[in-house]
Amino acid sequence: MPYKRVNREFKFGEKEKLKLFGYQYLLLYISMFFLPRVFVFKSLMPFGIAFFLAACGFISKKNMFVSGLITILGYISTFKGYVAYYHVLTILFLMIIAFLLKENKNKIFKMSIFAFIFNLINSIFFHIKFLSKGFLTYDVVLSLLESMMILASCYIFTYGMPALLSNRKRKVFSKEELICIGILIAGIVSGMWDVNYYGISLKNMFAFFVVLVTGYVKGADMGCAIGAILGFMISICDTKMPVAVGIYAICGLISGIFKEVGKIITCIAFITSTALLYFYTIGLTDINMIFLDTIIPIIIFLMIPQRAYDKFSILLDGEKQELQLQKSYIERIKDITGLKLNNIFNTVSSLSKILEENVNNELSKKSEINELVEKLADKVCINCERRNSCWDKELYYTYDSFIELLRYIEKKGMISSADIPESLKKKCRRPNELSKQANHLFEILRLNNRWRKKITNSRKIVAEQTKGISQLLKNMIDEVATTVEFKNEIENEIEVALDRKGLEFEDVLAIKNSRNKFEVTVYRKPCSGKQLCSREYAAVISKTLGVNMERESNKCTIDKNCFMCQFRFVESVNYNIITAVSKASKENISGDNYTFGNIGQGRYMIALSDGMGSGASASNESKTTISLLEKFMEAGFERNAAIKAINSVLVLRSCDECFSTIDMGLIDLYSGVAEFVKIGSAPAFIKSNFNVDVINSMSLPVGILDDIDIESQIIQLRNGDMIITVSDGVIDSNPEKEKWIKRALNEFDSGNPKDVADYLLYKAKENYGNKIGDDMTVMVSKIWKNI
Repeated sequence: MPYKRVNREFKFGEKEKLKLFGYQYLLLYISMFFLPRVFVFKSLMPFGIAFFLAACGFISKKNMFVSGLITILGYISTFKGYVAYYHVLTILFLMIIAFLLKENKNKIFKMSIFAFIFNLINSIFFHIKFLSKGFLTYDVVLSLLESMMILASCYIFTYGMPALLSNRKRKVFSKEELICIGILIAGIVSGMWDVNYYGISLKNMFAFFVVLVTGYVKGADMGCAIGAILGFMISICDTKMPVAVGIYAICGLISGIFKEVGKIITCIAFITSTALLYFYTIGLTDINMIFLDTIIPIIIFLMIPQRAYDKFSILLDGEKQELQLQKSYIERIKDITGLKLNNIFNTVSSLSKILEENVNNELSKKSEINELVEKLADKVCINCERRNSCWDKELYYTYDSFIELLRYIEKKGMISSADIPESLKKKCRRPNELSKQANHLFEILRLNNRWRKKITNSRKIVAEQTKGISQLLKNMIDEVATTVEFKNEIENEIEVALDRKGLEFEDVLAIKNSRNKFEVTVYRKPCSGKQLCSREYAAVISKTLGVNMERESNKCTIDKNCFMCQFRFVESVNYNIITAVSKASKENISGDNYTFGNIGQGRYMIALSDGMGSGASASNESKTTISLLEKFMEAGFERNAAIKAINSVLVLRSCDECFSTIDMGLIDLYSGVAEFVKIGSAPAFIKSNFNVDVINSMSLPVGILDDIDIESQIIQLRNGDMIITVSDGVIDSNPEKEKWIKRALNEFDSGNPKDVADYLLYKAKENYGNKIGDDMTVMVSKIWKNI
């Protein structure tokens, strides 16, 4: 259909009724009625005109007509005679001006000028003609003051109109909107000065409800402030109630003080304080009215669910709004980061699968054999006079004979002309050339296969490393998306506690990591190496959080401009470990290498590697194993991926007779659970009081096979347990193997790991006849629980 412009005539149908009297206009019409009833100095009533002016810039002409009529009713309901009449005339004049003026951004400004002039003239006229019966300078001053109040109030109300007339639920209000809404509510309450029903004051009920809710939601300071404002506005309209300022202010203070103990206790404290204040200021004549004025708002207050107050608190609290926006922003960043990491994970994972594909399939092997037969025939049979007979008439027979010849070379290694199969020797006229070329081509095939195996092993290494990286990315995705939790409330508590102690800081960051443990980072100006961060910060933070916190590292991180230093505190572990080592080498260089220490997030690693043999060659193998293991585990690689990558590296770089063992233990310092992984290593021992348990290894050392099976054992350690890790040289010093170590551990009763390690090494040397038969290393770790 072509576009056609049509004129829409106003038809007062059902939809227009809903729009004209919709819920979003309810507060507008209530304000239009009660604001005109607020008067200052007994005769000034500027707020109704000001609010009508502010609304004219945001509502349609139909709504403006209804609003004008309601405002007129509000002025008439005050029964102030000529004072109300001249305000009604001002409203009627402004309604006519509003209908005549075009809709533009300057409409409110123009109407305000007209309102100022007309209200000033109108007020002076009514005072001279009907009120004062003559010209008084005081009347002119009051008229001028009221007209100026209309302009100022209109300017204030303009800021609140977008929030008042919004068709959707607002989530964030500006400070100007909140101030305007507060003044508007105070004006509505003030306009209820004479609305009573059997002694129950609507003004008091509404004011008490507002003060109670404000104090409960925003605290004692805001409750007291709103109470003082409401009391002041009420006192303006009712000169008999100057004590209202104190009453409402103290009631708001009480509701804010008791907000932490719950709604019921808050209500009891509120009604008690209200009764006492009325008793001491007004007397007991209206005690029943006082209880009615407070009980009804309290009942309404209790009926509203807590989640409504929580939403209202966020709506009014700029800091909470900012925190909500920060959390939303952080969640969006986490989603974007997780999405990007997930894309990288899928790519790396696919690359790992491609690299793991087996290229040495049966089809490739048959093609290699066919190619070898063709090359051998080209070199030997190309100029032979029997070529047509062999390869045309007897093709399959000749091909099978060549295959049999290659199979024989594969078994024997090399052949001579006498080794040629009889079936082929009877036919072939070039046996010497055939054996020579067959040996040559097969040797090339062996070399090609050897290099192909090297390439395959290289691909396996890259595949294992790529798989490890993909798993690391997967763990990062889980941590970024779900586990890291920012604690803004705790940050504020820590800042207050540090400030109370006089400890300097610029900022505090508190989170809960993937293991649900606190991590607190403090930012402050550098202290030039005075180690101020290690003295009192941990104690203050621990007391605030209710858990023991400790410095993660003794080193501080300072930005490149040296303006800011940051140091981190982590939740203290439940267990501690100390490790001692004793070793002896057969040659100048030991083939045993080891490592121990924290690897992050409350995990402790002990690892021992024994290279085959002794001396520099064995040391290089074990050193490579330990070095790679340290780096992989500290980087966050999963232990299976780390060990398989190490195995691939050793298979690729070493000769066929070089390998090394892995004896690794991973201890969780929060739970005391230990996981032991043993690959070709000597048995390990756990001494618990007078009981000694043995942990054996069933797998081959790394560097022998292209692929290895990794098994682990999980053991719950107890306070005072010792983990004893030894190399093969210690075990093999006595034909009884691990039995003599168990006996020695039971005989030697000491809680010092160093003494135990030295004793076992001494006994091993004694077993060798005080000669070192092999490289020997004893590593003893003792675990104890923190109290």
